[in-house]
Amino acid sequence: MKKIYYIILSLLVFSSCENMLEEEITNFRTAENAFDTEESAAATVESVKKSFMAYDYYSGMFHQTLGFNSTIVGRRAGANSNRSLAQLKQTPSTLWVSKPYSACYSGVASANFVIKVTDPNSELESVKNARGLSLFARALHYFNLVRLYGPTPLVLEPFESDDDASVARPESVDIVHAQIESDLNDAFEMMPETTTDKTTPVKWAAKAYLAKLYLNLASRSNDQAQWTKARDYALEVINSGPYNLVSNYSNLFSMDTEFTSEAIFELSFARVTDAGSAMSNILAPWNIITSSGKGSWGRIIVLRESYDRMLAACGGQADARMEIGTKTSWIRKNGDLTCAYPLPKGATVDGVKAKSYARYPAISKWIDGSALDNNTAGNNYIVCRLAEMHLIVAEAENEINGPTQLACDHINILIERSRGTSGYDFPVNINPADFSSSEELRARIMDERLVELIGEGQSWFDARRRGAEYFKQILINHNAAIAQAKKDKTFSGGTDEIFATDDASVLKNLLLPIPSDVIIKNQAIGPEDQNPGY
Repeated sequence: MKKIYYIILSLLVFSSCENMLEEEITNFRTAENAFDTEESAAATVESVKKSFMAYDYYSGMFHQTLGFNSTIVGRRAGANSNRSLAQLKQTPSTLWVSKPYSACYSGVASANFVIKVTDPNSELESVKNARGLSLFARALHYFNLVRLYGPTPLVLEPFESDDDASVARPESVDIVHAQIESDLNDAFEMMPETTTDKTTPVKWAAKAYLAKLYLNLASRSNDQAQWTKARDYALEVINSGPYNLVSNYSNLFSMDTEFTSEAIFELSFARVTDAGSAMSNILAPWNIITSSGKGSWGRIIVLRESYDRMLAACGGQADARMEIGTKTSWIRKNGDLTCAYPLPKGATVDGVKAKSYARYPAISKWIDGSALDNNTAGNNYIVCRLAEMHLIVAEAENEINGPTQLACDHINILIERSRGTSGYDFPVNINPADFSSSEELRARIMDERLVELIGEGQSWFDARRRGAEYFKQILINHNAAIAQAKKDKTFSGGTDEIFATDDASVLKNLLLPIPSDVIIKNQAIGPEDQNPGY
């Protein structure tokens, strides 16, 4: 019997504020006709890219899951059912745990189809590029899955029957990491060197994610060989890839200057029904105008301790990156001024007295004031950019050789870009002599990551990738900031959370739980396979 493999070419998810209506629109193709015309090949490949843009993924839900549960950024508001994430009390049945899990595997399914039906030895550029992109995409989906959920089932073939859907968890995350590494190496060989289609990443994106993979592995193991790979691969992307830092930091997030030379992997959203995102509405400051006169939800905010870390890294004053990425005051849709921590209640900004107060600074990189509605913002989302490669070089070099000029240089290039953007004379450059140990420089580099990348989906992973003790200290520092808020009378029982810091709770919250519906449906996974603490 002839085998037929199916792929979902489009997954469109429509959502209201709290009650999500999901509608899947499918276009089925067989292995025999997926690449029979230029149009069908393009449609098949487009589905691989579109898988990242589902509502449950980078359009909306993924940001909320990572943001609410981060402990670096947090939750200002949302449904009662997602407050458990902000409290670090999520369960296997928490919706915001299961939705991104499913979205990642939907992406894996799209990639698997193309990988299955393309010849790995083909010399046709269209086939090589399609296969390379699909290997790259599958690696990214699994990179998200393994970091969030631990050893996750490896599905490497399209399902031919319902029985195929039951796949056991591997014994170790090492098995998943090895598959990611293999896919990225293969993708690098097959993806194009350049492309006129800015929505399609080129081969250097695979090298960039290899650097990110080795950084993640080295952070837990402190293996010098992995630190070296992270540094060297990031350097190769910087020196050999087609990317350049933009001179003005604000241009990275302006809708007038999308697809800059700094973007390594960028998702393209548009102000069109079914092609926009909810990201702007979720990440913009609370209640500013984002669509048709409506106010943004502003659900994700910067926690006090994190903002203090950023401010200290910049020398006690907000630099251009902080001014662009975070807000401590903004105009609401009714025209009133809101101010936020660290400003006091009723602060005056540019001669205007604030009429409302927010206990946390807002994130402000992704704002679209002309979206059709709350789910059709047109902001592109940069999943990975060149600045992160400089940060990886600095971090890895410091772990290998301690504070060196090379490590400092790759921080200074970002600091200098910030000064050039604003015209300020701060932050000042750093030098090896400023640090008495690799531990001191490590702390500064992690703070620089926060300043540079705030609101870009890195915080959840950075809080956890260095292991339990590092994560525990973040929780302790956060709780101390909450204690100070109580003294300052800026504490709110509705939004301020105190985190458990006992060893069992810390270990539990290094990962999200395997969703309960997965354990019910997947016959190869039982309750005994659940992550620790759940």
